[in-house]
Amino acid sequence: MHDQLQWLKLMSMSWLGPTLQAGLIKRFINPINAAKATIEEILDIQGFDYKRAARFLREFYETKPICSTEEISEKGIRFVNYNEEEYPVFLKEIADAPVGLFVKGKLCAKAPTIAIVGSRNGTQMGYDIAREFASTLAKAGFVIISGLALGIDTHAHIGALEAKSQTIAVTASGLDIVYPKGNQKVRKRIIEEGGAIVSEYPPGMPALPWHFPVRNRIISGMSMGILVIEANAQSGSLITARLAGEQNRDIFAIPGNINQSCAQGTIALLKDGAEIVTDPEDLINYYSDSLPNRPIKKSKTIVDDMTDDEKKLYDILAKEPLTVDSLLDNGWKPEILFSLLLQLEMRDYIIKLPNNCYQSRLKENRRK
Repeated sequence: MHDQLQWLKLMSMSWLGPTLQAGLIKRFINPINAAKATIEEILDIQGFDYKRAARFLREFYETKPICSTEEISEKGIRFVNYNEEEYPVFLKEIADAPVGLFVKGKLCAKAPTIAIVGSRNGTQMGYDIAREFASTLAKAGFVIISGLALGIDTHAHIGALEAKSQTIAVTASGLDIVYPKGNQKVRKRIIEEGGAIVSEYPPGMPALPWHFPVRNRIISGMSMGILVIEANAQSGSLITARLAGEQNRDIFAIPGNINQSCAQGTIALLKDGAEIVTDPEDLINYYSDSLPNRPIKKSKTIVDDMTDDEKKLYDILAKEPLTVDSLLDNGWKPEILFSLLLQLEMRDYIIKLPNNCYQSRLKENRRK
């Protein structure tokens, strides 16, 4: 417990910032060793200047911990420092890794992880995709990471929970504060299914606006790759994707309707070189060497009874909703197209939207 106080002291020195705090630990192993170092030794760490090094040595022993161990324990929270076995291995790879995490539940330190993020104000189709992807990936052995925000994040967590799998939520507030308030039940289920809620912020800390972009580096840092599902041009998910790129993480995006604002962010990511993904199997195959479970084969219930033309049309409509005119412009003969649309709609493989577009149904949402 005394040792943990030293880590909590270091976290309290917020003026250092996470990069310099992590630099001290990567160089000196623990806070006490760092406090015993010379100024010259600390100056070997990139980013330190004489003023900061001297201030750290002068103030460390007198600094109060960011919170007490009693407060952590009383609120059912654990503190996991950078050196503990439970600390996520992928997170250690980033330059500004937090030197400690506040945790409720069980971390999966060495499990293959994928982050799924997206718009807080997405479409129902986006939410369905998030749940389907998260559920399928979780069954294949991934631990799903997200931010517990309303919208895509919440549905990603729910998808993993529906697969009876672990999922980890990274919050922008202290763990004793339920934010957003509507996600209390989801938080409870995450713990019950063996997952975790984590934060670098101590108990009592509210979710302040600037916490969210800082929090996002942990979401991407804990993951092998990040999948963005629906994001407008100003979405915070694009910050997470940018951080993922800086952290040398894989970036994936699902294409959307070019006329919808919620697709503009993912389209921009794809233009910038993100990998296009249209099926969970794409990610399972990409990371097959890292998965502990045998990769799940793509369900054949959708395609077994389809002709080649039906499958071709289904795949096109799975990428984005299209009108009959758009399909005709792409070279489909009217007599063939109308027959295919009728057959697929009768078998509930596609639906007609209010705007006269046709869209493929996700396999898990078709009527039985």
